[in-house]
Amino acid sequence: GGRHAFLAKYRAGAVVAEGEDGTRSVELHALDVRLYNNGGCKFDLTGPVLDRALFHVDNCYRWPNFRSVGTPCRTSQPPHTAFRGFGGPQGMVVTEHIMDHLAVACDISGD
Repeated sequence: GGRHAFLAKYRAGAVVAEGEDGTRSVELHALDVRLYNNGGCKFDLTGPVLDRALFHVDNCYRWPNFRSVGTPCRTSQPPHTAFRGFGGPQGMVVTEHIMDHLAVACDISGD
């Protein structure tokens, strides 16, 4: 097997404030994310990998309003297994994508 693939569906919100000097600041407000984990035809370590992804999906950011839900999915693919990171990298990559999406939506730099 290979690393577990994930699909994320999310709703995220941020508050953009413009200062008197024209600078813009952004404050994260909410994240509601649902992770779908491709476990293949046998779940093997799918549950623990999904748990770790849910644990890391907030990444290093402070979300005052946060909810995450995970769903393991059985597919016709060969079973997937755990690698180094054990789901943590997949959860963190989801959040980095969300941050990029928020930056574009708020018309600010993603840095």
